[in-house]
Amino acid sequence: MRALAFGAGLMVGVALAPGAAQAAGAPRPAAALGAAASSTPSNTPAVPDSPYYVSTELDVRPGIKRRVQPGYPARAARENVSGKAIVGLYIDANGAVERVEVERAAPPGYGFEDSAAAAFRAARFSPAMKGGKRVRAKMRIEVSFDAPPAKPQSTPTKDKAR
Repeated sequence: MRALAFGAGLMVGVALAPGAAQAAGAPRPAAALGAAASSTPSNTPAVPDSPYYVSTELDVRPGIKRRVQPGYPARAARENVSGKAIVGLYIDANGAVERVEVERAAPPGYGFEDSAAAAFRAARFSPAMKGGKRVRAKMRIEVSFDAPPAKPQSTPTKDKAR
């Protein structure tokens, strides 16, 4: 797994799942995918109606081109809760995200899944390549939301008169 940092308190881990393509590049901050994308010519022909290829079937894996910054869910922030969401991305032959499927989130009910899905819908990738042609790819992304450290409570000091 490659960890990607995305802003204050947000870490994104890119995990290769069986049958999924892995993104290239390791951008920074906890939820902003960086712009370490491969330079695939946009005039490369696409394979029409190709299946979604997995990492092991690709000559060139998709690389992130547009940064995304998942927001920290409000309830999780209020309650200082960390969590994870695992999403499946289906990327078209041009690098656009066609579909995002939330596989799971833990702990449930804090909005981690919604935040990760919304952010990755806006992501943009360089095209995956197979046999010199742009093809569709499937990726699995694990997004870790790390709660910021709790602020220490200050104790009032008493002025002592001498």
